[in-house]
Amino acid sequence: MKCPVCERAELAEQVQNYHYRECGLDNVILTGITVRTCPECGALAPKIPKIEALHDCITHALIKKEERLIPAEIVFLRKSLGWSGALFADNMHSDRSQISKWESGKVVMSRSNELLLREMVARGKKIDDYERIDAARKETHKVVSLFVRIDQAKQRWTDEWREAA
Repeated sequence: MKCPVCERAELAEQVQNYHYRECGLDNVILTGITVRTCPECGALAPKIPKIEALHDCITHALIKKEERLIPAEIVFLRKSLGWSGALFADNMHSDRSQISKWESGKVVMSRSNELLLREMVARGKKIDDYERIDAARKETHKVVSLFVRIDQAKQRWTDEWREAA
């Protein structure tokens, strides 16, 4: 396959980790997936199997994480429900300006609203092992990354939170 960016070279394939920023989050790393690389321009083209299942796995990991949600994660969860900002505001019994402040990081979402969002997402996604007792309890400023890998044998995605090195 020719590079879609420079159209000069054939892409080389390699199994490696891939920083998956395309989902809107800066802390998601897909482990052990095939990535095509252009030897000329360096463009990367990951082969991501079962992308809908991947996004469900990320959603599941976000609602279970112990740390508070960051603004990009709030946006991701809202989008996982298929909600516009206006619909999110309606469902949170808030106004659009408040939603904008949460999603931009200008105002920290209250714990009660965060737990409500997590619960709405959990119910919308039918996630059965959500434990709201542990979620959003830790006030921490450590940087954590979500590592997501495909189990080729089972053809499903699994998640793990790790502290940044």
